[in-house]
Amino acid sequence: MPFPIRTAPRAEAVPPGRVGYDITAPVLLLHTVQTAEALEELVSTGRLVPDPALAYGEYTRAYAWMTRQMGQRLPTAGPGALWLWAKIPRAGLIDHCHGYDGQVLLTCRVPRERVLLSHYGDWHSVLNASLCYRDLPGEDVAAADARIDALQDDFYARVDAAGLDPYDLDPWPAELRAELEATWEINFDPSWYGRAAHWQATVHELRAEDVVEAVRFAD
Repeated sequence: MPFPIRTAPRAEAVPPGRVGYDITAPVLLLHTVQTAEALEELVSTGRLVPDPALAYGEYTRAYAWMTRQMGQRLPTAGPGALWLWAKIPRAGLIDHCHGYDGQVLLTCRVPRERVLLSHYGDWHSVLNASLCYRDLPGEDVAAADARIDALQDDFYARVDAAGLDPYDLDPWPAELRAELEATWEINFDPSWYGRAAHWQATVHELRAEDVVEAVRFAD
């Protein structure tokens, strides 16, 4: 067996106490929930490669954007992305486990150069095909709201004037789509690392040597 496999209730799948995430480390502690079939593939072949066909259909465009970002930012290559948690409170990770029956929590340590970190909250702007902005340093809430509202009003007025559906990006002209997608770059901003409670990670593959432990859910 390339790594230990145990069975435990979901509440005991993560050891008590501080999880120990450090998203600035050269080797990153990561967690992911995978199927029993994925665990078998990892054990039998020594690697787990994502199947893009399993991505949620309504978010195909968003996943394709993330896959392109991985291709541009990572030295690895592959047809899709495996998703992992890079920073999440222990209670949040256990709660995440409760969303999956008959599955497995993998604790992994993956060299940073193979991992693309992204901000979990800002990722929802990509999923929703919406602009993504943050407050500027020293900017109070009212000023931030006014500035962001003005930017959004201007952008979507141009979308509306062009007769475009704000959620169907395929017919958009390239320059307008590029303007929207440029705001998503903030997903990868390392200056935000210390402020966010939730960071996610994507990799092109998991290798058996990346896995510290697998826990099958007993409840």
